[in-house]
Amino acid sequence: MVYITGDTHGAFDIHKINPREFKAAEHLTKDDYVIICGDFGCIWDGGSSDRFWLNWLESLEWNTLFIDGNHENFDVLNSYPEIEWHGGKVHRIRDNVLHLKRGEIFDLDGKSFLALGGAFSHDISVRTEKQNWWKEEMLTKEEAENAYRNLEKRGWKVDYVLSHDIFKTHPAAKSFVNSMDHYNKDQVDVQDVLQVIHDRTDYKKWFHGHYHNDWLFSEQGPEDKAPKEHFTLYDNILKLEDFDHCKNLFKPIDHSTPFAVHDFEAH
Repeated sequence: MVYITGDTHGAFDIHKINPREFKAAEHLTKDDYVIICGDFGCIWDGGSSDRFWLNWLESLEWNTLFIDGNHENFDVLNSYPEIEWHGGKVHRIRDNVLHLKRGEIFDLDGKSFLALGGAFSHDISVRTEKQNWWKEEMLTKEEAENAYRNLEKRGWKVDYVLSHDIFKTHPAAKSFVNSMDHYNKDQVDVQDVLQVIHDRTDYKKWFHGHYHNDWLFSEQGPEDKAPKEHFTLYDNILKLEDFDHCKNLFKPIDHSTPFAVHDFEAH
């Protein structure tokens, strides 16, 4: 089984996958997966807090998989060994705790998942580089090209997309005014990359975090195709097959939904 949820932020929101709250946990085994859509937060300083949470996750029955968000320590994260796993490259954190690297495609339970972490930190003005903010939160050109190459190999078709941020034409993307001024010349706007993937890829559902809400954005595709559904995840943690009949747990949004626009530097 595959379960998917939003940001855990280390100790702050990891309770959602604690078996005391996550009741489905009693049925999960080493053959099952819980996917976190970025801002994992349990790799932060390489110290005792990290070890506590990673040891705890290692003690659980299932496999914890995560993509990176913006609130990650990329220096520590990228120090973990890289291995091939289920068709793509991962950082092996523990035997059952794995970081799904950017632009890689994984085959789980007979389904294909594209992973693409990264996002803008909207609170960058109150953060310090290499202490609690890293430029690596934004994609490099090579990471974007890696995603395109892997999708090309599959005819630009996957079952599901996993990201932290979301493509530019998604209604939530207008919540913030973003800027590339803080990044290197070899880096690219993650929302632009996600827009290319949105426009070119045939997928069933898209799951992402970052916006600390549980929303559903449905977008009509070609006449012979079902609407594309995009789930913003935060509190909800659902089995992949349950998203179809648990839509009432998500607030529907569309292009007419009012969002307060915040400046990138103000948060």
